[in-house]
Amino acid sequence: MSFYESIRLIVNVVLILIIVIMIIWFASEMRIQKLNKRLKKYTIAKDERRNSLFDIIYNTFNKWCGFLTKILYKSPFLKKYSLHYEKYIDRSKNGIHDPMDYISIKFILSIVALIILTITDVIQGNTLTFLQIIVAFSSGFFALDIYMITKKKYVKYRMENDLLKAITIMNNSFKSGRSIIETIKIVSDEIDGPLKEEFEKMENDLQYGLEIEVVFERFNKRVNLPTVKYITTSLTILNRTGGNIVNVFSSIETTVFNNKKLQDELRNLSAASKALSRLLLVIPIIFVGVIYILDPGYFKPLYQTSLGIMISIIIVVIYVIYIIIVNKIIKIKEY
Repeated sequence: MSFYESIRLIVNVVLILIIVIMIIWFASEMRIQKLNKRLKKYTIAKDERRNSLFDIIYNTFNKWCGFLTKILYKSPFLKKYSLHYEKYIDRSKNGIHDPMDYISIKFILSIVALIILTITDVIQGNTLTFLQIIVAFSSGFFALDIYMITKKKYVKYRMENDLLKAITIMNNSFKSGRSIIETIKIVSDEIDGPLKEEFEKMENDLQYGLEIEVVFERFNKRVNLPTVKYITTSLTILNRTGGNIVNVFSSIETTVFNNKKLQDELRNLSAASKALSRLLLVIPIIFVGVIYILDPGYFKPLYQTSLGIMISIIIVVIYVIYIIIVNKIIKIKEY
């Protein structure tokens, strides 16, 4: 390895480390901000500290995001495309309330990815190719989709785990003679996580005068879980035909407990095969990334010649088919 190649390798490693450090710092600052917001209502003294570097970056990012959102709303296509992100809207005070903001964030991430690629190629003395621009822009544009899908799966997993605890609390509350409004209030105070927010929304709906059937039906549409659908159907039948709510929730608690126990056993049985499949999916990407860092010119024939481009397309198609087949097999093993 020549001196120039050694310098180029060191520069690539340093850039990757800087990006990783920035991501870790940003994530830790986001966590600190959430903790400060949770503890702020319990503090007496007013927080008069100056804005930190994270606050400045976050406020600047929101400012540019809002400016870009106003511009993107002029496009009918993007306005229609943004409707797909309504399911990700955060109804909290400091959350995202406009689906077009997600499109703005996607474009900003794409621009950041292009800037990082440009800086890297300038340092290395290379020239940007059209394929590199497309890959960098696509990576930044769809990075938010990957994050939101992963976050949605995590929230669903947390809800599934906390739902049994919520049902147990509701059952005990009904046994002590409390009403549904009082029971939902107790559950929202006792549990944490995403399910706590959903029970708080249900509490607000009941306070606004909505019927119990409507409240639980809206809850079912938001979380879209089979257990919640089962609870909603049971309460609807119970409210129309009458019956003992304690016996109904005792039956629901037993059913949910048995289902969760069965799902945990299935996950344990398929954990090894799932881990192996994920490892096999990641190995090619890691392998290509390591080779590209060691020798950036190694893959040039794959995107600078027509035959190489055809081979690259075939490889990508085979890889996508492989991912689909593996996921189908894993789903069959789980269910």
